[in-house]
Parts: sequence; C-alpha cells; structure tokens
Amino acid sequence: MNDVSDPGIALAATFTSDALRDAMARRLAETGREVRTAPYGQLVEPLLDPGSVLLTHAGVNALLLRAEDLCRGAEEPSAGDRLLDELLSVLSAAPTRSAATWLVALTPPSPGALADPALARWTEAATRRITEAVAPLPGMHLVSLDDLADRYDVPETHDEYADRIAHLPYTDGYFDALADRLVRLAATTWRRPRKVVVLDCDNTLWAGVCGEDGPLGVEIGPGRRAVQEFMLDQRARGKLLCLCSRNEEADVQAVFAENPGMVLTMRDVTAHRIGWQPKAQYLAELSEELGLALNSFVFVDDDAVECASVRAQLPEVAVVELTRDADAAPRQLAHEVAFDQLTVTDEDRLRADWYGAEPERRELERSVADYEEFLARCAIDVTMEELSDSALDRAAQLTARTTQFTLAGAAFTVPALRRLLDDGGRGWTVRVRDVFGDYGTVGLVLARADGDVLDVPVFLLSCRVLNRRVETRMLRMLSAKARAAGCRTLRLSYRPTRRNAPARQFLQQLSGSAIGVEDAPGVLDVRVADWIDAPAAAVP
Repeated sequence: MNDVSDPGIALAATFTSDALRDAMARRLAETGREVRTAPYGQLVEPLLDPGSVLLTHAGVNALLLRAEDLCRGAEEPSAGDRLLDELLSVLSAAPTRSAATWLVALTPPSPGALADPALARWTEAATRRITEAVAPLPGMHLVSLDDLADRYDVPETHDEYADRIAHLPYTDGYFDALADRLVRLAATTWRRPRKVVVLDCDNTLWAGVCGEDGPLGVEIGPGRRAVQEFMLDQRARGKLLCLCSRNEEADVQAVFAENPGMVLTMRDVTAHRIGWQPKAQYLAELSEELGLALNSFVFVDDDAVECASVRAQLPEVAVVELTRDADAAPRQLAHEVAFDQLTVTDEDRLRADWYGAEPERRELERSVADYEEFLARCAIDVTMEELSDSALDRAAQLTARTTQFTLAGAAFTVPALRRLLDDGGRGWTVRVRDVFGDYGTVGLVLARADGDVLDVPVFLLSCRVLNRRVETRMLRMLSAKARAAGCRTLRLSYRPTRRNAPARQFLQQLSGSAIGVEDAPGVLDVRVADWIDAPAAAVP
C-alpha cells in the first residue's frame, strides 16, 4: 500500500514549524508524499476555513500545540482563556469537517513557563482541558511525547534563544525526533498492519543456546526480559506471537517451563515451528496454519544468515535482525516501523485469545462427520448493530485490514465514516460469538438508500469467521433493514482482486455467474424478497 496519490500530511502548530516540516519532508521523500503547512501563527483559522490545508484533503492532519503559546506576549496567562475556548470549540467540530486522520500532540512547555508559577499553573490546566476535549473525538488521536527525548537520545530539548527571536522552541535534534514519530504514525494509515510476530529463541528471547546450556543455563537479564515484555505488549495490542527456532522442541519447552527469568509463557504463543527445517519453510507453514498472508508477518532473529535467507525467499515478510547486545535490543525494537500502531481496539485485545481457542474448534470439526452438525454444535450467534461513534475505530480498521471477504475493498478513515453517516448513510457492525468464545466485531456493512434501492458500497467480513455462513446471515439481516427502509433491492458493489476470492465465490453463489480476478468492478442487484421470504434452507 504505497499509493503516491495519497495527499500526505498537513501540519499546523502554535509555533514556527519550518524545521519540523523540513525534517518530515525528508522522511516522506521516498514515498512521493508531501508535507503542507498552515500559515505561521494560525491554528483556529485553518480549522474553520474550508479551503485550508487542514480541511481540503483526506490524508493525515498533524496539530502541534504548546499551551503557553496561546497566551504568548500577554501580561497575564489568563489572557489566553478566550483563544483556548475558541480552539476547543473548533477542535470538537473538526472531525466532521474533514475526512483526514488527526494527530494531536501537546509539546513540552518551555523552561521559562515552568519557572513562572502562574504560567505553569495555567499551562497545566490548558493542557488538561485540551486532552479531555480531544480524547473522545472520533478520528482524533493524542500523540504522547513523554518519552520522545529519551527514546531518541536527544540531549537538549529546548532552544530558548531561537524561541525568543524566531518562535522556534526546540532544538534540531528534538524536531528531528518529533518528525520521525509523526511520520511513522501517519504511515500506519497508509500501510496494512502486521499481525504476526515470529520469534527466534536462542540469543533473541534469551542469551545462550538452550540445547547446549540447558533450561537454567541460558541467561535472561534485564535486556532480554525487556524484549519479552515488549513482545507481550505486542500481543496485548493484537499481534499473534509465534516461535520459529532451530532446536529440539523439548529443549525450548524446558526453558519456558523451568527458567524463572521468563516473562513469556507458552500460553502466550499462538503457534510454533521448532526443528531443523529452513525457517522460510516454517514461516510459510505458519502462514497456512493461521490463515494469514505472509505480508502480515514480522520475523525477529539475531542470526544474519537466517535473516538474509528469509528476506531473499519471502520478501513480503518484515525482517528484524535483532542485535545481540541485550541492552540495545529493546531500543532497537522500539524504533522498528513494523511494530508501529496508531489505535488498539477491543478486537485487537481479543485476537490472540481467539486464535488460542482455534484448536478446540478444529478438534470439534474433526470429531463430527457432518458439517451441519459442526455448525450446530458451535452455536454461532450473529448480531448486527447500528454503527456508533464508539465503533468507528474498529470499523475503519476493518476496511483497512480485510482483504479476503470484502466485496469492494474500499478503505475508510474514521472521519470519512463519520461524514458518510452525517450525510445520510447507514452503517452496521457485525459481532460473532460461539461456544468457544467471542470473536468480537468482525463484519461491517455500509449503505445508503436511493429510492427503493439500498446501495451497499461496503460488505466485508473478517477471515476469522469464514466458512461459518455468517455472510448469509448478514445478508438476511441487511435485507430486513432494507425492507424496513422501503427498499426492494440491495445493490452490492464489488471489485475483484487477487486476494478476495472468498468474496467473489459468495457473489457467484448469489448470481450464478463466476467473477474472475481480471473482471471489471461492477454491481450485483439482489432482491430483498428473496432473502426475507425464502426458507433458510433455500438461502445459499
């Protein structure tokens, strides 16, 4: 996903942003994207002007706010109250005025502001008000800068002389670090996220070779422990953890079971391949087992030869060649773009647990002779709920991540979804549960009534619930909603791709005609009555 037609990043700040803009532009150069900036000293104006850089594109808007700038030049900090009130008012309306994704960063106060008790109190209160106003807004993301200087080894954050003469409050080093943070977060909106982290064991999770040193002989010092804690956090953020190690499986299992320094447990590991076959082969096997494409994989290994082999054989896999310097390894991981993630949804937190229950589902499927009996014993419950503000992040995530069962493949940002709903569109999220657990929100439908036709530009379902006939229940539920809205026809938009074969097969079941990957985009009309009135057994 490197569409150079993407409009890139629009930048507005309460201070002079030239140095930041230039640093961001250097990082964006190879992508073909650009940074555009609002005029100096203007923040409220471009949030109101329909022709401003902030409101005329659907890329990423970055707002940099230093609270003390709102009362800069005033005799009393309270003079900034009016501007702060105005800013909060326009910020609250911004997501409805633009289809962009918004990054809002509250930058550090100057040493002078911290030294002035009155200004320090006002700045702290203003920062709190901005945070409380922005946090619940759909499509707006607060960017934490608390650890920025430490993470990037910036020795000096503030440039008091440049701040005084040119309103450039930070050093080049800090602006450079800030540019990297913003561009990396922006890039998560135009790159598909990685879903699986495959970990080597020896000299990656621990120091030493478990087959030679034994389960208690390998060392897990602070650095390696921090690596494991980082991976545990990745699991909590929705990534699946797998092992891929050249070892005897019993030796690896013994370290997990017996070494008291281990943070990770085998319960945290979704799947593993431990043995003596090539690691590229093992990665392909894991991809098949999990049903996830290799371009969603991250491979972490300390061995340069193994990393080079995977890069050569599986170029779609993100390869992280981890340093053997245990103390440096956590910092390296923190700077790897493959782990960048802007939002974490409830479904992200459920993902690893869902995959953990998959062996039980497969065992049930093997134990019954009839697929209908399997589905009945799964007791699959499907619900469709009106798309709400609280579900917009997950809905946008589904449009960006779903590649197999998506009819048209259109991606939406949160503000774009909000605008569609405000303009008269409808949306529904689909949640699925079975006897083994909760899949979470795994489906999305977007629609708009046009006379007696319900246009459906988005109809998608996560691969986690394919082959459960959830899509047919979705279409039946959608037909009921269409009839309630006075519509007699569902008009399903589709765009064939190499990846969406399950969706094309579903369309073939509906229409009786095959749709090939080379076919042009189109629409398929479905009579609502066929799905409302027909008996369940007659539904494909």
